[in-house]
Amino acid sequence: MKHTKTINLGLQNLAIKNKFPSFELHKNNHQDIFWLGQLKPTPDSPVYMVKVQYNPYAPKVYVIEPKVLKFAPHRYSDHSLCLYHPNDKSYKADMLIADTLIPWTSEWLFFYNIWLEEGVWWGKETPHSPR
Repeated sequence: MKHTKTINLGLQNLAIKNKFPSFELHKNNHQDIFWLGQLKPTPDSPVYMVKVQYNPYAPKVYVIEPKVLKFAPHRYSDHSLCLYHPNDKSYKADMLIADTLIPWTSEWLFFYNIWLEEGVWWGKETPHSPR
């Protein structure tokens, strides 16, 4: 069985700090490792506080504030953002979070703001199974 090479936490953090200086690495007593930072997808949008929960194989992204509407599309049951379809291998452990998940989060927020105004999600979508 072939394992995907992972990018270590130090390199992930360095890349994130270089591209997104507002993001800070945190570790809590429960061994959770995450970044908190701000994104403003457009000049007219609010500043969003975002949490990127570190896991080399399946990191999760949450919007901390302002709160996302409970019925907003493209989120999982734990309220993390659906940024890509897991089966299409868009994100792999050998990719930089600064080049993938954080820009994808900004794009998600961009389409979320349009959805708030127009009621239509204009971003790319992948068909989901009923589960």
